[in-house]
Amino acid sequence: MKRLTLADQKVLRYSLGPFYEPTLRIRSGETVLVETEDAFSGQIRSSQDRRDTKVMPFSNPVVGPIYVDGAEKGDTLAVKIKDIRPRIGQGATRIPSWWWYLCDQAKYAYQDFLGANLPHGTRICPIRDGKVVFDDRHTLPYTPMIGTIGTAPEIESVSSEKPGPHGGNMDVPDVACGNTLYLPVNVSGAYLYVGDAHATQGDAELCGTAIEMPAEVEATVEVIKKKQIGWPRIESAEFIAAIACSGTGMPLDETVRIAFIELIRWLENEYGYDRWDAYQLCTQIAKASLGNVWTIIAKFPKKYL
Repeated sequence: MKRLTLADQKVLRYSLGPFYEPTLRIRSGETVLVETEDAFSGQIRSSQDRRDTKVMPFSNPVVGPIYVDGAEKGDTLAVKIKDIRPRIGQGATRIPSWWWYLCDQAKYAYQDFLGANLPHGTRICPIRDGKVVFDDRHTLPYTPMIGTIGTAPEIESVSSEKPGPHGGNMDVPDVACGNTLYLPVNVSGAYLYVGDAHATQGDAELCGTAIEMPAEVEATVEVIKKKQIGWPRIESAEFIAAIACSGTGMPLDETVRIAFIELIRWLENEYGYDRWDAYQLCTQIAKASLGNVWTIIAKFPKKYL
């Protein structure tokens, strides 16, 4: 198993693109252990800490790119997530003073609803014994996930704060231990990026920050040759799912349609379903959920495959 530490990485990345020099090279089928920093770039370690945007104006750092031998444009990268461990035994969350994707940019409707002067709300949450201690009253299950993971787009770099067909900042709780994430390969070597681990997160990630934590991520990465997908996919023991993201500039209703079209194509091409049977079955038994408010996951139960 190869290891990519933060010391090896040297420079955290704030975009996913094909132009950086790879920081690690692995073979298809190899397992890698990756150290990641939290979404606050390590600036919040106590309840008194604040984000210093003068020192680091960006959020959501990733490590990589990881070059995967044999990966070529038109292939698919399968990332089997084996474990996600906290590196420092705690996570952090906060209430941003302004969170643009929940505001009407003209009227600031959401912020007006909550109150013009939002508290900073920094909260440190210890992680121990499979639990996340939110406060004296609330102990949450430790359900770790990878918030930001993706491959490089072909001809551009995309901010690590944004999702898209390449993956990126999807914040999908199902990108979790035991599940396999499928990502499109757009460039030779795939250029895999990983970061933004969460100790737990609800659907929609409402205030913009989950329980953000520095982590060790263990995953097995495999190239599936000549399998081309348009958007990320997830497979668990219970379901297969397709992901689409409105962060690419689409409204959320269009994103729902794309996620289900991708799911129906998967059922048709790999499971032998008639397209229209799959369409009608999805209407009756499929489930949909949110990652962050940009990201839709359309799920089909495996027991019907």
